[in-house]
Amino acid sequence: MRPRRLAPLALLVAAATALTACGDDGSTAAAGDDGQATHTVTHAQGETEVPDDPHRIAALWRPTLSALVDLGFDPVAAGAELADGADLAPFLPEDYAVDGLEFVGTAREPNIEAFAAADPDLILTADVDGAAETYESLSQIAPTVSLTWEGTGSWRSHVTELAEALQVPDRAEEIVAAYDERVQEVRDAVGDPGAVEVSLVRVQAADVLRLETPASFPGQVLDDVGFARPDSQLEPDADRDYIEISLELIPEADGDVVFVLANGENAAARETITASPLWQNLPAAQRGDVVDADYTVWGSSTYRGAHSILDDIETALAP
Repeated sequence: MRPRRLAPLALLVAAATALTACGDDGSTAAAGDDGQATHTVTHAQGETEVPDDPHRIAALWRPTLSALVDLGFDPVAAGAELADGADLAPFLPEDYAVDGLEFVGTAREPNIEAFAAADPDLILTADVDGAAETYESLSQIAPTVSLTWEGTGSWRSHVTELAEALQVPDRAEEIVAAYDERVQEVRDAVGDPGAVEVSLVRVQAADVLRLETPASFPGQVLDDVGFARPDSQLEPDADRDYIEISLELIPEADGDVVFVLANGENAAARETITASPLWQNLPAAQRGDVVDADYTVWGSSTYRGAHSILDDIETALAP
């Protein structure tokens, strides 16, 4: 099995440690109320004067947290859905000390009291449902930037937009280049990905499956490598992430190889579905070409998650 290829991101973080939270261009375009140099960032909710050298950054949206760490910054607070922050694991390096973060709610439901206690000097959130209503409250605590998030496809532009806001565009370019290099490695390892029809099946519930289209996050990664996709997963609406089907349509889930995406919450449903006669009659199941995958990673919509998907693909499909 090939080792995980997150080294480009890890090296980037290490190289940036000495520069953490510092703008590369030394901009001193303006000064904040405390005399600190600032620059203007235009974002989804308007314009904000952002410190050139923020020391206490809070990131509410989990993909933003992932991008922030990959860019070499060390946040003090993060949005988490679980009280212990366990849901942040797919978004961070394996050895990241999550217990060193203050947890401040989520992008849709921030905990204002927790924010005040964390005392950030910059708040990063995303323009998702409900975020606009809390923007003003967050802005009273610290300068707040609401980054664009227009759906699954934003995982690429999100890193670049964040890097521009923090004045470190070169670091984003390195992240993109490392991903492109890894895509080529996997493409070469597989040999002829265009000849392999890959099906992505997400277990949604005990009686519902979702066929992930090329517009979904894992679908985009597969498309980057160059895999073929089953006709049943080529949604006419190019922006639609998935096609929901009932269990009697399981035959539409077939492919040369089938990745079954599930997580701990629906592991039992996955076992029930994949043990059913309809599933067992799939040619891929009979050949043993069904691969389990962790949807918490395959659905994370980050460059870090994309590297993990590439690792899983190479392990399953490279000769």
